[in-house]
Amino acid sequence: MLLLFLWSVVNGCSKQETKFDRHQWAVVGDLGSFPYREQMLGDLAKHHQLKGLTYTQLLDSLGEPSNYGEPDGTIRYLIFEGFGSDIDPEHGKTLDLTLGTDSVVTSYKVTEW
Repeated sequence: MLLLFLWSVVNGCSKQETKFDRHQWAVVGDLGSFPYREQMLGDLAKHHQLKGLTYTQLLDSLGEPSNYGEPDGTIRYLIFEGFGSDIDPEHGKTLDLTLGTDSVVTSYKVTEW
């Protein structure tokens, strides 16, 4: 009985994966956070074609990136940032997409820092 209770507590506290929705992806919460992106990231990576998208298609699907003008051709979308006791982020997660010379997504990865 105790084991069943602990299992239900752990499952109840974990974030549930939800289907990707470009409108929810774009929602900005408090302090520039994106409250729905982490729950949608798994579905986005598994069920939506990212490789092969043009830059314009990427903007249509995911909106404006969190970074601009990276010399390595990487486009980043902030998933979340965690803060400690001050204004500097202590950890976070981004979706990093690499564009080829023809502005087409050649690869992507999730980076946690």
